[in-house]
Amino acid sequence: MKNSITKRWQEAQRAELDWWQNWRRLPFYTNHSFENNWRKVLSHFLTPSEMSNAQTIIEVGTGPHGVVRYLFEDASIKIGLDPLLCRFDERPRPNKNTCYVAAVGEFLPVRDVAADLVVCINVLDHVMDAGQILREIRRVLKPNGRLLLEIHTFPKIFTPIMFLDHPHTYHWSWSGMLQLVRDGGFEIITTRQFPFPVTLPLKSWAMPNHWKYIFGRHFMRLSYVYCSPILPAKSN
Repeated sequence: MKNSITKRWQEAQRAELDWWQNWRRLPFYTNHSFENNWRKVLSHFLTPSEMSNAQTIIEVGTGPHGVVRYLFEDASIKIGLDPLLCRFDERPRPNKNTCYVAAVGEFLPVRDVAADLVVCINVLDHVMDAGQILREIRRVLKPNGRLLLEIHTFPKIFTPIMFLDHPHTYHWSWSGMLQLVRDGGFEIITTRQFPFPVTLPLKSWAMPNHWKYIFGRHFMRLSYVYCSPILPAKSN
């Protein structure tokens, strides 16, 4: 079973690397601005004061164009973590307050209670152990810290066929995602769901490598949960 999970994870990593090597060829990403996109996303969840007060930010699964590359310019320290970091063609460069580490989310190389904010966007369906990653995120968050989590979710009716989607190790419905967060030891502050934000040209219907985007446009949701770690009960 362990070898099967590892093999599936390796397949997911290859697919992720391939996507980042070819994303500019996709017609619906023409003139895409990651910075503008991340600013818009975070504005739905963090107030301006929360943005400015977050001094230690960790991004799990940062990719080449993650949040810490573009936002939180005045933070004390930003850490971007990704197992593929050294293999991205457009990999980000460290600067005075941003560092990058090639690491998996199941074992975060960060001390306990260090982070004001952890961002984990479109990551957990590519990993070996989603529950372990949430436990690690809870470990590194300060008691009053926050997690912004996003997962691509699908209606439950599609669950029996999602095993065909080999590049992803997990698939969740909206209710399944919420349960995952609660089981991970987090209290939900707010949630939002958005449709897959792409405009598909008519020719996509004749291109098999675009069919997954057609499916996503109609059925997938970008599901966000903004949450905080549940503190252990105080003993009398």
